[in-house]
Amino acid sequence: MQSNPVIRFSDITPETTSQHPDEANRIKGNPLRIAREYFANDTHGVRAGTWEAGEGIYRIALGADKHELFHILTGRVIISEPDGGNPRQFVAGDTGVIPPGFKGVFEIVEAASKFWVVTELKGSATA
Repeated sequence: MQSNPVIRFSDITPETTSQHPDEANRIKGNPLRIAREYFANDTHGVRAGTWEAGEGIYRIALGADKHELFHILTGRVIISEPDGGNPRQFVAGDTGVIPPGFKGVFEIVEAASKFWVVTELKGSATA
């Protein structure tokens, strides 16, 4: 029986991706978002990594089969409904979950970084 090794992120040098929010989703600013994916298991629909970005505001939409659990490492963000309603602030040390199908606004009030885990049901389309 083959065992799977325990993974330590500090042992991995992941690929770094950088992108700005799509122009159609930008509300204020144009924050450069830098992501590093340390773990991916397509069979189980799980991915994990880190993310960082400068100040800005943009619209987000999570696929109907995706959850995102995140832990803010630095900075301050506010996640709200599309019209700005029900704002939830997260600062360094806070953990939250964005539910499947969520559509709203992501505001980076102070340059921020986070650890994230995304789960997506096996066989669902990527959003």
